[in-house]
Amino acid sequence: MKNFKLPGWANALKDPKAHEREQQTLGHVWTLLAITHDMPNDGDWVRTTLGGRSVFVQRFGDEFRAFENVCMHRFFPLRTADKGNGVIRCGFHHWQYNKDGVAVGIPKCKELFGVTPRELGARLKRIDVDVCGMLIFGRIPSSEATESLKDYLRDGYDILKALCDPKGRPHGRRTLVKANWKLNFHVTLDDYHIVAVHRDTFGKQGYLDNEVVRYYRFGWHSAYFYATGDNALAEMAEQCRNGTYETDGYRIFQFFPNLLVVHLEAAFNTYVLVQNYTPTAHDKNLLRTWIFPCPLPHQKINRFDTIRGTLARPFLPYIVPIYAKKITGEDNDVCEQLQTVAGQIERWPMLGAQEERITWFEETYNKALGAAPLTVEVEYPVAVPTVVSETP
Repeated sequence: MKNFKLPGWANALKDPKAHEREQQTLGHVWTLLAITHDMPNDGDWVRTTLGGRSVFVQRFGDEFRAFENVCMHRFFPLRTADKGNGVIRCGFHHWQYNKDGVAVGIPKCKELFGVTPRELGARLKRIDVDVCGMLIFGRIPSSEATESLKDYLRDGYDILKALCDPKGRPHGRRTLVKANWKLNFHVTLDDYHIVAVHRDTFGKQGYLDNEVVRYYRFGWHSAYFYATGDNALAEMAEQCRNGTYETDGYRIFQFFPNLLVVHLEAAFNTYVLVQNYTPTAHDKNLLRTWIFPCPLPHQKINRFDTIRGTLARPFLPYIVPIYAKKITGEDNDVCEQLQTVAGQIERWPMLGAQEERITWFEETYNKALGAAPLTVEVEYPVAVPTVVSETP
């Protein structure tokens, strides 16, 4: 095997300054901010983090808008809780803003500033927002950030739009993980750890059968498909576009920088798991999880299995989240242990074939941060699962 060093790939895992610089840059990349189900009513809002900055997303009728969470007067945070409902009014001096982020209500404005609120021209910093299914994405505006969300997600756009449109409210959970967000995301790209870490949850079936696994690379993103053909990603996207897709097998989608979407089978029913790893510090991230029955029809199965699936369906909303929480907890424990020795990481890891997508991720990460591209070819000592690659 040939190893290669990637200077600085792990700096943000252990250096707060490097983490801050990383997040400032990644803030201009389309990133999941929230889901529409968290804001069902006009005036609902949620607070989150983007690019290391506090931001909030708010519903105005059928539209979602997002702003940096800082009043233009004296920089007080406009939202001091994680969610709520109401007009945009600062709690420090009661400056009030409209849906365009313009200050339209300023107490004693003419008396204290000599002009009307409109003439003062105070305006919140806007965040670019777009919606795909229930997923609300955002990015900090930049002259170089011109790609639409649809173009950025590529084939993933139609897949997310179809999968992430639940009929009811998803089961949600928030977990603070004491590890860098990249460590968590790397685990989702690693199929080699399953037996060691998930022995009691996935069972003792052994490592992957290369004959029935496909890795796909599309734009800045990647996917894992089980028991499918080489063109399954493009076929799934096309079927999702025209409304003919029927859920089939286990599929994982990793969207750069920090979004995971899993299409999984549970007792002849299909569920969708959405996970987002929001960085809160160089050694911590907030894991937000949503899980819900897939809104698409299940691929036709025999009558006996249909009956079994129907009988199991009432119990799955209770069982599936528990199972997902256990698996996620096992991964979180690994990441927290890795974080304890982050200061000792001084070279590129010795990756095997079933960890190849970590290399893809780091190539994209380098590109996003404007670092030198990876040019050293890695030769794996075992057969690599079939890769259908559409590079960035």
